[in-house]
Amino acid sequence: MSRTKVEFDYVIVGAGSAGCVLASRLTEDPSIEVCLVEAGPSDGSITIRMPAALTFPIESDVYNWKFESEPEAELHGRSIGQARGRCLGGSSSINGMVFVRGSHQDYDGWRDFGIEGWDFKDCLPYFRKMETFEGGRDPLRGGSGPISVVRSKAEHPLYKSFLEAGQEFGLRDAGDYNSGGQEGVHITQATIRDGVRCSTSLAYLKPAASRRNLTVMTDCLVERIDFEGKVAAGVTLSRRGGKMQIRAAREVILSAGTVGSPHLLMLSGVGDREHLRSHGISPLANLPGVGADLQDHVVAPLRFQSTKGVSIRRQLNMVGRVKLGLEWLLFKSGLGATNFFEVGAFFKSSEDIAYFNMQHEFLPFLADFQSGKVTISDGFQYFVSQMRPYSRGRISLKSADPTAKPAIRFNYLTDVRDITEMVAGIRKTLEMVEQPAWARYRGPAVGTPGIKTADIDIAGWLRTVANTEHHPTSTCRMGLDDLAVTDGAGRVHGIERLRIVDGSILPRVPSANINGPIIMVAEKIAASMLPGQVQ
Repeated sequence: MSRTKVEFDYVIVGAGSAGCVLASRLTEDPSIEVCLVEAGPSDGSITIRMPAALTFPIESDVYNWKFESEPEAELHGRSIGQARGRCLGGSSSINGMVFVRGSHQDYDGWRDFGIEGWDFKDCLPYFRKMETFEGGRDPLRGGSGPISVVRSKAEHPLYKSFLEAGQEFGLRDAGDYNSGGQEGVHITQATIRDGVRCSTSLAYLKPAASRRNLTVMTDCLVERIDFEGKVAAGVTLSRRGGKMQIRAAREVILSAGTVGSPHLLMLSGVGDREHLRSHGISPLANLPGVGADLQDHVVAPLRFQSTKGVSIRRQLNMVGRVKLGLEWLLFKSGLGATNFFEVGAFFKSSEDIAYFNMQHEFLPFLADFQSGKVTISDGFQYFVSQMRPYSRGRISLKSADPTAKPAIRFNYLTDVRDITEMVAGIRKTLEMVEQPAWARYRGPAVGTPGIKTADIDIAGWLRTVANTEHHPTSTCRMGLDDLAVTDGAGRVHGIERLRIVDGSILPRVPSANINGPIIMVAEKIAASMLPGQVQ
């Protein structure tokens, strides 16, 4: 095998939601040389760029890592597929494009982990810095950032019934849920620019691509972090049958995601020492929290047939798809320019909850997302998600072979409080579907409990359908306790010149779709690394 060796100031592993941000911001200083390394290919596919085609990259073996969990004990031993982006832009290139910041209380609660500077007031400047909001700049929203955030049109009758039914049930109209109160029904905001998916690759990496101090390498599998003592000196990667060592004069930064970053740490000797030894890996640093504290939003679909031929499915037949494609190709408009998740809600499962703990996402057709395969039929569908789960999982090694995927166990619903909250959220959703606004279009339920179903039976049904929102976090979380892996700037405890910046360092999963919060975290840490930046 051929071997080559090069050196940069920073080596960033993973060109995803965080890695593209870091590469762009750091290379704004022309004296800093950055190498951004991505395991997957470029993101030039039309199925990535067209918002309505979001099911195609999710189904793809090229753009999606297609992780599978270990059998989940409380889900009848089912393995749950976990979509993680494997291309430029990472998961921002294959996600649902729903933009949510999360509650102020989410970030204020991070102080419980002993880290400073992550209260919402500290994060707000970076939420504003990252975005250009369609509604314009104000004290809470950004007007000139890389990520375009637009309001969905929500003109279809099923969207209007969703909004009206929620308000008839008693929820407020939340309006701009990313600046005012988040609780209530809302028209969704999405990361779409001029009808095209606004990934971090489009927003951050493309404008920086011509900089001479930025090198982007695709189709490279990083096999390990190279250390000199307890100092990260670079990485070893495989590419096109050869091995390459890339040295980092200042830092190695892992942005490989909630699954990839702890996996690479463990392959490199950083993690729970007994676990590493069981796979023949010599421990360099004993950090038991590597891979621990895995969190994710569990979701249950409530499905109903629709009447009067109102479902958008009717517009997605053969002729409709041709029309959709042509309109998008020619004008970047029409159904091709939507992610279909155009309305949603946040609400409490019970009044003794401190703040909203449930989310609704909604589709004006029936979609089955099981194990990365998607089928569409007439109807409408509520997705009910729990925002702050109590159950915790873990990422661990199956093998010391860097080409082998790690073991992922979410332990969904193993904490009874999660079942209690989900059952209550499902019951409230069933009550919303009974509101007058749905009378015209509501048909029979499809594999969904009825309003009179007992709680114990709803819980049993939940175990058969529960799935993932694809929002994993916290496997290398920030903090000062024994399970913390990183400090408040993402630096790995006990290791020099090694930093992690991605969803794995979030102390808790936010009450939000996680792409926006991860981009904010990357903006904030990038600013702390550059002199003279807002901090």
